[in-house]
Amino acid sequence: MDPVLTEPNQKIEAVLHHFKMEITGIRAGRANPALIENILVEVYGTKMKLMEVGNISAPQPSLLTVQVWDVTILNNVIKGIQEANIGLNPSNEGTLIRLPIPPLTAERREEFIKLLHQKQEEAHVSVRQIRQDFRSEWKKLQEEGQFGEDEFFRREKLLQELVDKKIGEIEQLGKTKEEELTQI
Repeated sequence: MDPVLTEPNQKIEAVLHHFKMEITGIRAGRANPALIENILVEVYGTKMKLMEVGNISAPQPSLLTVQVWDVTILNNVIKGIQEANIGLNPSNEGTLIRLPIPPLTAERREEFIKLLHQKQEEAHVSVRQIRQDFRSEWKKLQEEGQFGEDEFFRREKLLQELVDKKIGEIEQLGKTKEEELTQI
């Protein structure tokens, strides 16, 4: 990879990673600990992620369980899950919280697909913004005489190729997730 693309590539990869994390939180009908691991829970006077206060597992395709390490925060964890508004109804069993995953209705699937498209568009916008920022920076350097017009156009072409490739990856991830959501 050309050295001028190192920094833009790192920033675009960060956007791609964030997009992947966002779409793993969109549930597709089967239990996946990623659905709830980043839910914020008010404990010990601060907000912590659910995965930081207990073990999350998926013992069955339609069930998630959370084994809380400290029983005194159990009600806070239940409250946090309910406030996350992800359509799961936690039940308390001592130190274990059971989260049955209901089958997705057609309406809920459509909502999740809309959410997916929204996240996808946010990722596209972020990547385009990175492209624009670097293009502006390079234009300024070219005007200051640090390199010529040919170098500017070379960099611009390389950056556009990188952006096209990464947007293709975002599209592919989105398509895969949408297929997962439409499967019954």
